[in-house]
This record gives sequence, C-alpha cells and structure tokens, in this order.
Amino acid sequence: MLKRLEVRNLAVIREATLELGPGLNVLTGETGAGKSLLVDALALLLGARSEGLLGPFGDSLLVTAFFQGEGEERILSRRIGGRSTPRIDGEVVSLKELQEEAERWLSLHAQYTAIALLSPKRQRELLDALLPPGLLQEYGEAYRKHQALLAEKRTLEEVLRAKTEREDLLRFQLKEIQEASPRPGEDQELEAEAQRLRHLEALRERSGKAYTLLAEGGALDLLQAALRELRAGSRFDPALEALARDLEAALEGGRAVARELEDYLESLEGDPSRLAQLEERLSLLERLKRKYGPTLEEVLRYRERAEEELKALEGGEERLLELERALRVASEALYKAGERLSEARLEAARKLEKEMEAELSALGFPKARFQVELKPLPEPGPQGLEEILFRFSANPHLPPAPLSAASGGELSRIALALALLTGAEAPTVVFDEVDTGVGGETAWKVAERLAQLGQARQVLVVTHLPQIAARAKRHLRVVKEGEEVRIEVLEGEKRIRELARLLSGQYTEAALAHARLLLEGSSQPAQGRVEVQE
Repeated sequence: MLKRLEVRNLAVIREATLELGPGLNVLTGETGAGKSLLVDALALLLGARSEGLLGPFGDSLLVTAFFQGEGEERILSRRIGGRSTPRIDGEVVSLKELQEEAERWLSLHAQYTAIALLSPKRQRELLDALLPPGLLQEYGEAYRKHQALLAEKRTLEEVLRAKTEREDLLRFQLKEIQEASPRPGEDQELEAEAQRLRHLEALRERSGKAYTLLAEGGALDLLQAALRELRAGSRFDPALEALARDLEAALEGGRAVARELEDYLESLEGDPSRLAQLEERLSLLERLKRKYGPTLEEVLRYRERAEEELKALEGGEERLLELERALRVASEALYKAGERLSEARLEAARKLEKEMEAELSALGFPKARFQVELKPLPEPGPQGLEEILFRFSANPHLPPAPLSAASGGELSRIALALALLTGAEAPTVVFDEVDTGVGGETAWKVAERLAQLGQARQVLVVTHLPQIAARAKRHLRVVKEGEEVRIEVLEGEKRIRELARLLSGQYTEAALAHARLLLEGSSQPAQGRVEVQE
C-alpha cells in the first residue's frame, strides 16, 4: 500500500506530505485547495505528462511515493525540470521502468489517467481475472512451445537458404578455376612470351644491328688481328701469352654470340593470332588472381579449400522435416488450448456483462449497457486467439461504444464496478471524479462499494460527497492558506465539522447534528442510514 506521498513545487503546492492508512482513505477540501493535484502527482509516477504542473517555487518539481507490501518496500520518485530523473529506491531508471513498477502498486482512475483501463491489455486482464485457474497457463505454454519451434524452423530455413547460396557460389567458383586450369608460374611464362611478341620489330632491329657489328662490321676480324699480334709478341715476352689466351676466348665467345644471333633472327617470326591468344589467357589468369588470390599458387590453394568446404556442407533437410511435423502437432495443441480459453472467456464475458449492468445500475446508470467483445485476431497471440474490448453506453438509445467515449465520472464508476467484480486491481486504488453527478441513493451505493473495495485494497478517493467521506477509515483534508498547502488528518470534532461543510456548506447546529448522525450511521449503512439533502 501507499504509506506516504511527498510533493514539492507541484503547481500551487510548495511542499506537502500525504500519509495514508489501510482501507478507505478520503481526501476532501475546498475547491482549488489542491486535492486533484495530489492525484496528478501519482499520475506522474505512472508516466503522465507534466505540462502545467511545474510550480513557481523552484526550478523542478519532485514527487516521491513510499510503498509497502508483504515483506517488500519501494520508494518511487520522479523529478521534472532541471535534470529530470525517475528513480526506484534511489537508483536512476528510465521513465518506462518507473511506470511499470508504479503499475505494480497503484491503479489510478480519473478523467485523464484512465489510459490503463482504456487499453485492450488491461481489459483482457480484467476479464481473465474471472477465468478458471490454469487455462491461461496452459495456453501460454502451448504458445511458447509453438513459437520456439517456429523460431527454430525460420532460423534453419535461413541457414539452408544461405547454405544453398553458398553451395551454388562454391560450385561456380570451382567450375571457373577448373575450366581455366592454371599452372603455377604460367602467368610469368606467358607474360615473357607476350612481351617478346609485343616488341618484335624492336627486337629484330636491335639484334640485327648487333649481328651486323659482329659478323659483318669487322668486330670479329679486329679481334682476330689483335690475337695474331699478341701471339707474335709472346715470342719475345711470355707474359703476352696469357693475354692472347683471354683474347682467343673472347673471340670464340663473339663467334658463338654471332651464331646465336643469326639463329635468333631466323626465329623472330611474328604471329598476330598467337599474341591475341596470349593476351586473352593472361587476362583470364589476372581475373582469377583478383578474385581468389594474388598469385596462381593462391588460386590453386583456394580451389582446394573450396572443394573441402563443398564436401563438408551437408543438408539440414531432415531436421526441417522434423520441425514441420512438430509444428503441425504444436499448432493443433495451440488452437485447442486457444479454443478452450476463448470458450471460457466468452462464458466469463456474458457473466460479467450481466453483473456489470446490475452494478452500474446501482451506481447511477439504471439503463446502462455493458458489453464485452471478443474480437478474433488474424493469428494466435501470446494471450489468446482474440482481443478483448469493453463497450459501454449510459443511454439506452445509443449503442454501446468503446470506453474511450465515456466521461471521467463514468469511467471512474465503471472502474469501481470492475474492481469489485473482478478483484484485478493493484494494492492501492485511487479514484477522482467517482462522485461526479452523484447524489441521493446513488451516493450511498457508491460509498458502500468504495468501503467494500477498501476491505481488500487500500483505496484513496478525492470526493465532495459526505456519504463517501463518512465511510472512510482515514479522512484527510487539504487546506490552502495563502501560498501554503497542508494536509491534515481529521478526527473527532474536526471531522464532524468537515462533514457538515460537505453536507450544507455551513457549520450550523443542524448541519453538525446531521454530520454526527451520518458518521454514526456509516458503520451500519443498511440500518442506520441518514438521508442527506443535496
């Protein structure tokens, strides 16, 4: 339950502390004192927007709520302005995390805070609170099993698709390399031959000149003449014999080069088609090297690796067939569990419709119609085969419409009726505007039901009705004095005077007497009821 609420710089409230007790708590006070601002403060913890709530007493507003449950305590706070910060037990969290934690402790019903009640999720939870135990768990387990198999099947299909694509790619690459049949060093050999053919004329010119200089230009004859002179001189000096031998070797080498040049010149025959073949082959080898490795040796190594990988890729088709069989079984089980859940929901919906119409009639809507629509989903969802939608109409001449069309006062009383009939509420339930347009016998009915709800939950009601205020276990009053706002606990004569003010707006003896009778009769509503003039 909510033990204490502290607010600072919230609109007209500089600083205030609200301390609540178990059961039914009521909050009264003059118009404009700031009663609904305290509801706004709690709405901020539930993620509500803060426009217009930052007061003039500082740069930021701060809301802090202290909750206590069975063996558990939580401190939730939200600072807005300056460094806006949501916290749980002093630790900074996201606004979504704060909202989710606040929803565990708090339900809020007011004109602008009924977002939860308007959501299909909350309406489904309220209806499901009336179901036999085990149905939701049974469906949830079937759904999780089905989803797990479906996820595995999709993953395997992706793997198989990727595997098929990989196999196709490897086959293409192997075919490309195998058809080219490259040899290690082949590119270097072909490049040398192509280089020779590209420069055939230059080779002919240069080698021809060299041959002419050697064989026809007299270079060999000059060497032969020099050799004769050295041999003649060696008769007089043996030292020239060694030079003669060297020159003779050079002469033989020159003759050999001349013969080879002659053969080389005869071999220099140009074949344009051969050069084209070489260029085409070299282009193919270059493509292979760009795709599979910088050298032909690397290309051949890539081919070996691709062959090994292709052999290693084995099909997962058998597992896919197993998953498809398991999915058919799981899908059948899911739909059966969903149909059982749907049947139970339909039965609970018809029962809730009757009970809600009776309850709403007692709460001031004698001709109200309440409908629960089970709208089928296109495919099974995590919570069943349908979406739940509540519809309401207070006017018998208008068809029931979604709850979003209801007023704040209507929503508050719808929420009260649902809380009593389903029991699906947070530990602390807050109502604002639940007494809007209520008087006479209906006021008593609303008061009785709030007190009844207070037996199972902590309830806080912002009210102007004395009938509701008289039923509270704890009565608090918001008092505004100048710029100061304080919250006082009313007991004894102070509570009598506040009830008198709510009854007639005055503190006359008659009003005070009626207030005493009202407070005494509130403990026995059926026998000791006091009729109050509105």
